[in-house]
Amino acid sequence: AALPLRPWLGEPLRAALASQQAHAIWLHGPAGVGQFDLALALAQAWLCEAGGANASPRVACGLCASCRLVRARSHPDLMVLVPEALRESLGWNAGDDEDGGAAESSSKRKPSKDIRVEEVRRIVSFAQSTAARGRGKVVVLFPAERMNAISANALLKTLEEPPGNLRFVLAGASTDALLPTIRSRCQSLRLGVPDTRVAAEWLASQ
Repeated sequence: AALPLRPWLGEPLRAALASQQAHAIWLHGPAGVGQFDLALALAQAWLCEAGGANASPRVACGLCASCRLVRARSHPDLMVLVPEALRESLGWNAGDDEDGGAAESSSKRKPSKDIRVEEVRRIVSFAQSTAARGRGKVVVLFPAERMNAISANALLKTLEEPPGNLRFVLAGASTDALLPTIRSRCQSLRLGVPDTRVAAEWLASQ
């Protein structure tokens, strides 16, 4: 199946797929409205293998091999960067052992609440490798404002001139905390607060 999406995110997802012009999207709005879920849904749609390589972007089919890999958190062409401190709560622990011994050292220090420069540098090698499944590659960063100046500057060149068919979704809440040099290279998409009735019905169902 496609990734589960809160009911108020369906329309923003379709709008984002229809209006996407840049290779990088800055997806922002009030904290907690579902930026991470929407970012993953966008990535799944871009990597979806239904409809052929030249089909116009549409919501993921949820059935193809690529969609199943995204749902299993094991798609080779998707990189998700979230701070160590948020990985468990977001259910995204993939890549913990790729930091060259970071798993061992993380037991000796508190999990970081920031997206560290070492993790951002992994994007560069990811960007330079060929897509495993031929539908391009996607990097998701959340919350993107948790990159400090060093991390953001390490990302800048790849964000400005991504090799091949590489796309970015930067998601978060605080536009002011994101470096202007990063913001200026992204298409901005803002999520609003969901309708009270829709949100209340969804909360009641959880």
